[in-house]
Amino acid sequence: MGRQPHQLGQSASVCNPLRRRGEVLEQAIFDAVVDQLAAAGYEALTMEGVAACAGTGKAALYRRWPSKEELVLEALEHRLPVLDAPPDTGTVRGDILMLLGRMTRTVNSPTGCAIQSLMGQQRDREFMRAVHRRVIEPRKRMMLDALRRGVERGEVRPDAVSMLVAEVGPAMVIHHFLVDGPPVSRRTIEAIVDQVVLPMVRA
Repeated sequence: MGRQPHQLGQSASVCNPLRRRGEVLEQAIFDAVVDQLAAAGYEALTMEGVAACAGTGKAALYRRWPSKEELVLEALEHRLPVLDAPPDTGTVRGDILMLLGRMTRTVNSPTGCAIQSLMGQQRDREFMRAVHRRVIEPRKRMMLDALRRGVERGEVRPDAVSMLVAEVGPAMVIHHFLVDGPPVSRRTIEAIVDQVVLPMVRA
């Protein structure tokens, strides 16, 4: 993964202890969440550790986030590409390349390492359902929307517009990320689109 796992105490020791406020503090908190997820995993992450790393008090975290589950979810939502600008390049290939490109930039970043740490997290099933509902599903729907636009342009078969088909490209990105490690290259993304996704959906 390019970085060696370490204990939270070691992670906190390199955090900036300076007190922060407002948006600067919020970004520091989200940075601390991502760093500690990537370093030690979800189960080892604590509100106390995040607070210490972000240079604030634990009470400040609990005033806004009632649990570490809510804090982790919001941190991931803020670190992932925004959903208010779906791509519309004029072709289904362009749209899917752009969506997978956004995903690749995420998995190649520290946020990708943080997300990877959640994949083996099985004890808290309710939390993982929330991750899928708030973080993963909205991004799958953007892929589904790209396929629907492809149908309207005559590029995609109507029966190819399904969640199963929409999951293929992202699943292959994650496969390369987990098996080969980051970075997932642009060439890999183009091969996934041109050799797998487009032949599967073409009208």
